[in-house]
Amino acid sequence: MKAKVKDYTTNQGIAIMMEHLSPGKGGRHRQTSSYGRSPDLTLSPRQILAQEVWNVRSIYFSHRLYNSSIKKSLQMLIQLNQETWPTVFYKGVI
Repeated sequence: MKAKVKDYTTNQGIAIMMEHLSPGKGGRHRQTSSYGRSPDLTLSPRQILAQEVWNVRSIYFSHRLYNSSIKKSLQMLIQLNQETWPTVFYKGVI
């Protein structure tokens, strides 16, 4: 986001907490495609958010844990990003 959004700082980021599978193994967060990687700056923040949400959803599906609570959390994540950064995340914004 810093590279794409003027005046953005890391403490303004919106995220969800992903619980650990087991202590010491890093949990589901380490299974995300973006863990430990730099973002693809050729994509828009909206595209990256969509990619991240899809990835998290897939991880929970693969563990047979995807449910209405996870779905609601991901929807809230999208909504909060849209409300906090309306010029960045709403559809049609370049």
